[in-house]
Amino acid sequence: MKATFWTRREFCALFVFLTVFVLISVLRHMDILEFQPKFNSTIIMPRVSTHPNEIHSFCTFQPLSPEDALEERLLLDSTAWPETPLLPAPISLEQTSDPAHSTFTILPGRKGGQWHVGDQLEIMIQTSDFQGRPKKSGGDFLLARLHNRKLEAGVAGQVVDHLNGSYSAVFSLLWEGDAQVEVTLVHPGEAISVLKRLNREQPDRVDFLSLFHSGSLSETTLCNVCLRPTQQPLCNYTDLRTGEPWFCYKPKNLSCDARINHWGGEQKAFNSNEKKLFQSGVNMKVYIRASGPANVTVLPQKEGKA
Repeated sequence: MKATFWTRREFCALFVFLTVFVLISVLRHMDILEFQPKFNSTIIMPRVSTHPNEIHSFCTFQPLSPEDALEERLLLDSTAWPETPLLPAPISLEQTSDPAHSTFTILPGRKGGQWHVGDQLEIMIQTSDFQGRPKKSGGDFLLARLHNRKLEAGVAGQVVDHLNGSYSAVFSLLWEGDAQVEVTLVHPGEAISVLKRLNREQPDRVDFLSLFHSGSLSETTLCNVCLRPTQQPLCNYTDLRTGEPWFCYKPKNLSCDARINHWGGEQKAFNSNEKKLFQSGVNMKVYIRASGPANVTVLPQKEGKA
């Protein structure tokens, strides 16, 4: 009897231990799930638009609140790029901005050609095409910087587009000593026009793919923030907490829960002529030459100047 009593007590203790262990595991699992990204795998059919003006507006989202709409408008206005004329096809590089024929000039300082720490330095930039003709339109992507390699100091300039082929850039003088001006042409305005057209006509030109796998079956489908309307249903992976949308075309033979990984790559959107505008060594990050001195000497900050 005594031996039987101890066996039962040990069994009860073991049962209580296992119960507590399972309870703790369940609570921990629930706690982990609470902080896991959630998604909704509901299958939905896309809305097919038949309106001719909605050919390139297949992305439809919930209307923004007045506050969000105002913030969106302010952001778009702050990043708006000047309108630039499209070159007639086929595109000729001779009509685009050429850094070899473009120049920049350091404007005289307000105090007899002297600059002090805390002053501002201004330059004027005039762009010309490959035939040396001054450009009459703006929109070029220019970068201007002031630097001293020995001091490992540098500052970016604020570039202003005057919309007539000329630009100005203003630098804050932050250190004492030599400072060299450097202006680069990243892309001509005609290349920016191509990018704007592609963003308008092909907003989904970057392909994202997801692999679905279950057992011996594997399928790959397209994914994006929004997808073009087809008869193929969608898997909705929109984040339930942030509302960030994400969709994939549903595999034919697998469920939305079978998605296991994700990758992306850009489509070939440029034609052979448009590619010339983005070729390295032609217009990409090429220095614009200085018309006159490209260096200034910055004197110490004047006493009493804030």
